[in-house]
Amino acid sequence: MTQGTTTEEKLREFVKFSATVTGFSEFDLWGTGQAEAYYETAVDQEGPDAIREAISSDPSAVSADPVVKSIIKLWYVGVWYGPELAGRVDVAAWTAPGRSGAKPAVPDDSRPEEGRSVRAASGQRQAGEGHAHGGDGRTLPFVVSPDAYTEGLLWRAIGAHPSGAKAPGYGSWANPPA
Repeated sequence: MTQGTTTEEKLREFVKFSATVTGFSEFDLWGTGQAEAYYETAVDQEGPDAIREAISSDPSAVSADPVVKSIIKLWYVGVWYGPELAGRVDVAAWTAPGRSGAKPAVPDDSRPEEGRSVRAASGQRQAGEGHAHGGDGRTLPFVVSPDAYTEGLLWRAIGAHPSGAKAPGYGSWANPPA
């Protein structure tokens, strides 16, 4: 992206780039209705420079870029996983026994902090501000918009409907699955 481009041009470049890394067409991505929300989330969380750098990176090396991984996950599941979380899952933290020894423990960094500020003094959100942070300062994963779950590319990729959100249609139960 160039410095003098408008927000609309930046959004179009973001969608074009996203089509490349997700494997879905620009038409499909625009059709989710989430393009603007996803672009704003990525910029709010990582800053415009990090997004510009990710979009202009070598297409053959994008899978190694943690910001790109976060963008891909965002399109597929509608959840922002910060770059520090996009490439790994701490299985041990989720499978460790809880206090009773019988149930999995919830990691300490999964609880939102109290009293966090959403806007900076200038009225503009700073990168990563306005969302819960773990004990080590990482932004915790969050759902980007009310429609993000139902519009996730995951459902199209597996040929399914999001549970409880988009029914396959009246009487569809009468026919065997495709």
